[in-house]
Amino acid sequence: MTSIADNQIILILLSVFISSILALRLGKELY
Repeated sequence: MTSIADNQIILILLSVFISSILALRLGKELY
């Protein structure tokens, strides 16, 4: 069970990281 939880945490961190990069790119394009 711990391994599954760790995988979920890693997936969440990756999703947040990718979303932040996309947001920065969109912000740069707007400005």
